[in-house]
Amino acid sequence: MSGPTTDPRHAVERLERAHRVLITSHRNPDGDALGSELALAALVRELGKEAVIVNRDPAPAGLAELPGADTILVRDTLPDDFPAAYDLVTVMECPGLDRAGFDTLAAVPILNIDHHADNGLYGQVNYLDGDSPAVGEMVWKMFAAAHLMPDAATATCCFAALSTDTGDFRYANATQRAFLAAAEMVAAGARPEQVSMWVHERRTEASVRLLAEVLATLEIGCGGRLAVIQADVGAFARAGAGAEDTEDIVNVPRTITGVEAVAFFKEPEPGTVRVSLRSRGSIDVRSVAAAFGGGGHVNAAGCSVEGSLETARERILPALRQQMECDS
Repeated sequence: MSGPTTDPRHAVERLERAHRVLITSHRNPDGDALGSELALAALVRELGKEAVIVNRDPAPAGLAELPGADTILVRDTLPDDFPAAYDLVTVMECPGLDRAGFDTLAAVPILNIDHHADNGLYGQVNYLDGDSPAVGEMVWKMFAAAHLMPDAATATCCFAALSTDTGDFRYANATQRAFLAAAEMVAAGARPEQVSMWVHERRTEASVRLLAEVLATLEIGCGGRLAVIQADVGAFARAGAGAEDTEDIVNVPRTITGVEAVAFFKEPEPGTVRVSLRSRGSIDVRSVAAAFGGGGHVNAAGCSVEGSLETARERILPALRQQMECDS
């Protein structure tokens, strides 16, 4: 293991020493996970190496249209030729190695690329930049460090990563750095209008039906500052939906005037509840998630809780209310 570095050249140098690279990211991949994976795979191939992307869960419907997304393997286990056929694993946007959902990734040296402040430094090389608006932006910098010019498809993948992780440039991480990178990506051929269509106008019927189920559960507490929503096993079944159909639902109650934090409890199958937390300002949902083995950013975090949905609510909500300094 090594200490963290913000220099993309260190990550590029590690890729240059590899021959066949397995790339993965966190379960239920979002735009930053998918966009940065696809862009990194393009960089690996430009360096003359082989790249294979493997995720535990499928992409949300719209993001499945990203250039190259059809090459991503979606499996419950790593490829049959792992670890023998690989000499490097690159893990994208995972504060902890367990977030990827595969048990044996550490059988091969790891390049850890992330922008979460709570990253566990589990890589042989840890390319970490907490000031980066998105891991896709960090990969963009790797192209420059490698003296390579991304093509339009790769620029589009990086732009998708950047725009989704900044909430279409609406969140606090939409810094000058984010806009400068976005301008470079567009100049290289990224198509913001296409990315916007994929992200916002490509919902599945199941995801819309699940949204209806979820919004019917809306509860408001803490004097109007806290919104709580949920989707139990029955809701997923009635909607014909899977975990990938929950993308962006957590942000809907966040638009309610006065709401400062949102908790979304998801139970796609019995026994495990996935919790998404969002907030504004100084409300630190990352610390709440971390108390239950999760992590993320100050205003966007998540965790998983073993047991029933009711158990998850009983454990998470008091901690969130304490963070918000409210009693009900």
